[in-house]
Amino acid sequence: MTPWSRPPPEAMTQLTFTEEIVLLALDDKSGAQLQLPVTALGYGLAGAVLADLAVAGKIDTDPERVTVLDPSPTGDPLLDPWLALISAETTARSVAYWLSVLSDRRKEIEQPALDRLMARGILRREDKKILLVIGLRRYPTVDGHERTEVRTRVGQLILGEDLPDPRDAILISLLRGCRLTDHIFEGPEFAAREPRLATLAKMDLVGREVATATTEAIIALSAAMNASVPHM
Repeated sequence: MTPWSRPPPEAMTQLTFTEEIVLLALDDKSGAQLQLPVTALGYGLAGAVLADLAVAGKIDTDPERVTVLDPSPTGDPLLDPWLALISAETTARSVAYWLSVLSDRRKEIEQPALDRLMARGILRREDKKILLVIGLRRYPTVDGHERTEVRTRVGQLILGEDLPDPRDAILISLLRGCRLTDHIFEGPEFAAREPRLATLAKMDLVGREVATATTEAIIALSAAMNASVPHM
């Protein structure tokens, strides 16, 4: 099977939150990463890892601490290194702490997820050379079914009145927390539903913490830039 051929149906399983965030952070046509605010994607991926571990029954989260419920491996190589890292910590740490730690290791989360999406036949890798050296790597979509399905499902929840199931509530909260909703749900119909989106995004603790961390990083960067500008 070539790296971008689609696996048989029996090999396909539901995407993890981590895979969904990575997939939706790519431009549909070019495969280039969307231009998100500084550190936003890192926090989004960190939050996705915590959400995946929580859904798997491995950790529990509250504002003050992340508690390990079961340190045994999940069997998922996207998640087990981070479960081991969290389990090895002897001091109780908050969600915000782990978002910071994991976001600093964003590439270690992102690349395995990209590799799996390629193995699933959803993406392919495309390297472009600049002056005979690989200077630009993109991941165009091979099969857009999963991306379309996620966008349609979440878009209907934003535009409708139904309450999301727990999994979709987490995903919506993560997407808004790292500002991806600004890119993938555009147009006046979605702009008019911003109050509902804000309400839905508050339904998950990890997503709220992602939003807080992203906002604080943007404010800090803005302050640093302003401080570097000479004052007359």
